[in-house]
Amino acid sequence: MRTLIIMITFILLSSCGDNQSDGSLQGYVEGRQLNLAPRALGILTELRVKEGDKVEQGDLLFSVDSQRDQARLEEANAAKAAAQAQLLNLQKGGRPEEIRAAKETLNEAEVAFKLAEQIFSRSKNLVERGFAATARLDQDQAVLDAARARVTQAEARLELVQLPAREDVIAAAMREVDVRNTAVSRATAELKDRSIFSPTKGRIEIIYRRVGEIASPSQSVLSLLPTDQNRIRFFVPEVLLGKVKSGARVTFNCDSCSPDMGGEIVFISNQAEFTPPVIFSEKDRVKLVYLVEASPDQPEQFLNGQPVTVTLQ
Repeated sequence: MRTLIIMITFILLSSCGDNQSDGSLQGYVEGRQLNLAPRALGILTELRVKEGDKVEQGDLLFSVDSQRDQARLEEANAAKAAAQAQLLNLQKGGRPEEIRAAKETLNEAEVAFKLAEQIFSRSKNLVERGFAATARLDQDQAVLDAARARVTQAEARLELVQLPAREDVIAAAMREVDVRNTAVSRATAELKDRSIFSPTKGRIEIIYRRVGEIASPSQSVLSLLPTDQNRIRFFVPEVLLGKVKSGARVTFNCDSCSPDMGGEIVFISNQAEFTPPVIFSEKDRVKLVYLVEASPDQPEQFLNGQPVTVTLQ
């Protein structure tokens, strides 16, 4: 695609003939796009943008399915709550009424877990026979996982209220809280990774994937052209190379552009190449030129592939 843009630009420039007598040079705009993909494999469930949209840094671009990650986060939070409850009970010391309450909580959690197991088993059978959607099974799985976490929490709480509050036990409970905090942070990060936000201000160029399609880290969902990634590329003859320095100012002119727009040279190739034949005349084709790139002061004013006349200062 990039090569095609360059070829088309050179063809357009060929109608302009040689370099102008005032020393101006022929050039074109090239945008450096970012190809954005999710960090994990998943089905694309949300696409917030379309081609041509302008976005700001931090805008939500797209999301992939996150139901399982949400269930893992809920389980991690439940385990964290259990660890915190264990530590709190150890620090305060158990009382008979606390033990009774812990047993009742465990009984309720076990009953809820058995019911969740039965519902999941029925849903699994229906899905396997084709009488229910897979989404229902995923929902029942999440409920089952949450019920299991509540049983674990209740068992841990009952165990703690029955144990004497020794220093080594309290220290172990504190380490367990740290472990559970880490698990919650990891699950939170994994859930956040299911949504991709714009890393910078720019314009949506191409949409590669649609809602319902599978996206992966190796398959970009869209391409984003950052506003500050437009570069003006032009070729400088070897005889004028001494006038070109990194950081030097240049001016630009193009169709429908504001007059005398400026920029700064940010790249000079260290390798010479033959003059593109459509830019210079037949007699000048034997000359060598060097590729130079300039960063415009107002990159948003230019479009990818747009012909530009560059004047050295």
